[in-house]
Amino acid sequence: MGVYESIESFDAREGAKLSVGFVLAPRFTLIAFAGFMAVLRHASDAGDKSGQVLCRWTIMGPGRQPIASSAGVEVIPWEPFRDPAGFDYVVIVGGRLDEERHYTAELLDYLRLAAGKGCGIVGLCTGSFYMARAGLMRGRKCCVHWYHFQDFIEEFPDVIPVTDEIFIVDRKRITCPGGTSGADLALHLVERHLGKDRSLKAQRHLLLDWGRPPDHPQLPLTQDYAAIVDPRVRKAVFFMEQHMSPPLTMESLAAMTNTSVRQLERLFHNHFRKGPVAYYRELRLVYGRWLLTNTDRSITAIAYDCGFTDASHFSRWFKEHFGVSPASLRR
Repeated sequence: MGVYESIESFDAREGAKLSVGFVLAPRFTLIAFAGFMAVLRHASDAGDKSGQVLCRWTIMGPGRQPIASSAGVEVIPWEPFRDPAGFDYVVIVGGRLDEERHYTAELLDYLRLAAGKGCGIVGLCTGSFYMARAGLMRGRKCCVHWYHFQDFIEEFPDVIPVTDEIFIVDRKRITCPGGTSGADLALHLVERHLGKDRSLKAQRHLLLDWGRPPDHPQLPLTQDYAAIVDPRVRKAVFFMEQHMSPPLTMESLAAMTNTSVRQLERLFHNHFRKGPVAYYRELRLVYGRWLLTNTDRSITAIAYDCGFTDASHFSRWFKEHFGVSPASLRR
């Protein structure tokens, strides 16, 4: 096996129905990694014993040096890169994009080796950038976080990016935008290999309401975000989505995008045929509709979450925009 020597204390497939090797990129996303691993842990054994019984997993790296997550928490790889033939999946966990510009040849070579041996390759968060950089995604669909869409298409024009799903299984290439969707993907793979009962067991232990299907939409709720060409407008929409309640003033938004209020008005009219105030309000109303249909929060609480002064104010604008009141929609 050359460089990729096995370790006697760990047999990737011994007695297991699902075997996973994790590779952590510099500044990897902690929640994507932890969510995926937590599902494996709970699905693998009875109760909360955390034994590697039905699932086996390990954490690999080019050495034993600690790898810092984007949150600063460090993880020490358990072993060097091993022969990937023993895994069902090799999972590359990406993170901050500025770190991912510094690809290491050894990591990319390992992904190519794993793919060549028929191993499924999973990209969590910006792990998809590593997969594409290794040449493993040409002509394939790739699930990309909405925030990194433009970065992805600029660097990888031969890959088909998708931003309205939470994971995509394209044969043995599986991609996921990260965050909590890492747990959804893990539940999907557990159900595929171990059955529905193991997936439900992990879901219940982790207090997850339900395992979201792959076509569940990503948030934020700006459907045409990827089509926004002007970087100032993209930046303004991004800040709007981050400040639903209380909403930003137009003066603050203009300062944050290095524009004037008048210039911002002109840019939004050119892109959306409406001004930033109207666009911002519609964005908050769409968010409100999502909360109404996907949570049991009260209409008053949703109104505050969406930056409206009270339920009456929210309901009035909601009915004007959608043609139905929040209460009627919920019924």
